[in-house]
Amino acid sequence: MDACPVILSAMSDAWSIMESPFRVETAKAYEGLFTLGSGYLHVRGSLEEHLSGAPQNVSYTRLPANVTSERFADTKSKWGTYVPGIFGRHPLLNNEMVNLPFFLGLAPMVDGERLDMENDQITGYRRELRLDTATLIRTLCWHTHSHKQVELTFERFVSAARPYLCVQRLRFHCDHEAHLNLHLGIDADVRTNGYDHFKSIELRPRGGLGCECRVITDAGDEILVATRLVYHLPRDANCELSIRHEQAERACVVVAEAAIEEPVGRELVFEKRSAVTTSRDPVRCDADGWLDIVADQSYEQLHAEHAEVWKRRWDSCDVVIEGDEDSQRAVRFSLYHLLRAHVPDDPRVAIDAKGYAGEAYWGRYFWDTEIFLLPFYLYTDPARARTLVDFRVQSLPGANENANRYGYSGARYAWESDADGRECCPNWQYADHEVHITADVVYGLAHYARATGNVEYLHGPAARVILETARYWMERLDWRKGDGHPSLLGVMGPDEYTPISNNNSYTNRMVAFALKTAAEIGPAAGASPSECEAFAAAAAGLPIPRHEDGLLALQCEGFDLLADPRFDELWRDRDTTFAAQVSQERLYRSKCLKQADVLMLMMLFPGEFSDAEVRRAWEYYLPLTTHDSSLSAGVHAIVATRLGLMDEAWRFWMRARDIDLDVEHEGAAEGIHIANAGAVWQMVVLGFAGMKTAMQTDLLSLTPRLPPTWTRLAFPLVWKGQPVWVQIVPHEVKVVNRGSAPVEVQIHDDCRVLAAQTCGTWQRRTHSSK
Repeated sequence: MDACPVILSAMSDAWSIMESPFRVETAKAYEGLFTLGSGYLHVRGSLEEHLSGAPQNVSYTRLPANVTSERFADTKSKWGTYVPGIFGRHPLLNNEMVNLPFFLGLAPMVDGERLDMENDQITGYRRELRLDTATLIRTLCWHTHSHKQVELTFERFVSAARPYLCVQRLRFHCDHEAHLNLHLGIDADVRTNGYDHFKSIELRPRGGLGCECRVITDAGDEILVATRLVYHLPRDANCELSIRHEQAERACVVVAEAAIEEPVGRELVFEKRSAVTTSRDPVRCDADGWLDIVADQSYEQLHAEHAEVWKRRWDSCDVVIEGDEDSQRAVRFSLYHLLRAHVPDDPRVAIDAKGYAGEAYWGRYFWDTEIFLLPFYLYTDPARARTLVDFRVQSLPGANENANRYGYSGARYAWESDADGRECCPNWQYADHEVHITADVVYGLAHYARATGNVEYLHGPAARVILETARYWMERLDWRKGDGHPSLLGVMGPDEYTPISNNNSYTNRMVAFALKTAAEIGPAAGASPSECEAFAAAAAGLPIPRHEDGLLALQCEGFDLLADPRFDELWRDRDTTFAAQVSQERLYRSKCLKQADVLMLMMLFPGEFSDAEVRRAWEYYLPLTTHDSSLSAGVHAIVATRLGLMDEAWRFWMRARDIDLDVEHEGAAEGIHIANAGAVWQMVVLGFAGMKTAMQTDLLSLTPRLPPTWTRLAFPLVWKGQPVWVQIVPHEVKVVNRGSAPVEVQIHDDCRVLAAQTCGTWQRRTHSSK
């Protein structure tokens, strides 16, 4: 669980993630780490000249499987270009996000020799993701076979100010006369999880310096990609540039050719500007048209407006940690991807489980949205949070379709949702039984209403969702003879290693919450009084199973009677998941957890469980938990802080913060663990700062417990519409109300009202030695 020393030792500052030296073994992991995006458009951090022996057009059949233990295609590199909402139909895996044509290619050749990071002599290599400006920069010195030294600097960003636009720049300097060929273009010979979703491809040159690609997917979406060369030659440089086009069946290349003669040593600067548009765009513009719009803008101007957008984003959410630079960097890395992956002002999509940085989870939307991602946006940028909850509202017809397909009335939200809300999960055990997602959606809607103070949202846009899901639950409930209460049978809770269980505690409590909410707002959605009474009665009757000692909340009925997992005997390699080392049959009959289940329940409803009950659950379930899921560590860290188990909280913090940064163990090779990124923020704010959510209290309440090495923690929040700023140091907590209305604040047991534009200071020791 220690931090990966390789990547953390290669950091330049707390706003930077750096790769140095280059190693092909970690190239794919860095591609995921270095993903850039505008929300609308996302591109993995692949090298401009590509790696030899890593074809992107390999077709293969990916089968439905447990992603946690699945072995992915063994490739050195994985291109990825993604526009949220562009899905295609896979013959076995259902709808999946489509990998679009690759437009980053910008490959220099000197005297006929192509830059090759694996086989050439390279010195001074450094590739850096600047988190503050969302800019990727690579510098290197290339020692060619003809004994020339070529200094190269590659830069790129996907514009936050112009979301359709990607801008690249190459600075080229050679110490001798040389012949330069620069290859740039668009390559549509790509696959998505081994499958070709393109039904037609058209390629053509555009003017003398560009080319364009038009593809139609198997779902009928049209994608236009245009790219254009802009170059800057010194007036006294003794070279001329010639341009030609080369075209293959699925690729178009612009070749810029120059003979560099005496006097040498002048820097040549090339820009590649690319734009992507699709038929889903609310306002359609030709991709080449976007390039025309910025034709008179310099690189510096385009980058400055992009950086200004990112500055505003960071001002709303940056977390400052002093005394621990590794944690500071890891938090900013998580926030960067949370900011990048969100699609502003577009409720037609949410955030997929790999943060639009890979295809492992097919670009689909899970319960991650409500439970792990939504809190960050709710308390830093409520307008962004609104698009996530509105996504569930607009995808209600898909949820109705799901319920109907299973033979129920109402709405049943998909475990793995596409943009239309349809169930796309190809694995029956999750699709059929992990039904808590439908209640999680209602929890997310309620959380939005309470956190923003917009309670009318539940009676307006969200009302139909709440009512329709409640009607589904009323038909999904069973009444066993002799019980006297309703039951939810044959369900899977957050722990996916207990697949078909009865009365899972987490599911029952979440469904009870959803039904109680429906009883309260039902009349606004057209429910009758008798229907609302039935909702309320069912909510009150759903049980939380208990162990015979009365203190332990059981994960489900009979959980304590399952087989011992025999970890010491069967889990020999702790660097790989338990699920990868035992059969599914053994997994499903054993008393083992993939991730927090009862502890997740206790994290979301902390006021309903005493410290003694939480500690009993901790001591019982922790030894049985594999943490095979990236969603597990964050929950355990937050619960540990509640219990004052600061060594345990730190251990889980270290595990969670480095999940993607650990390039030696694949890390982000298949994409960003975006739910874990949300959990990182929650661990800091809800865990170490001890903030209660609006689902738990009406006032801003903090009970800080800082790790011993943290000398200062500071962050902005939005509490019920009012912006505030919090600073925590070992003996003091300061809260500044930057809003226009009073905010009631409680630090430990000391409650005060802060007037608008005032500051409050609480003197108290915040460290815990437990």
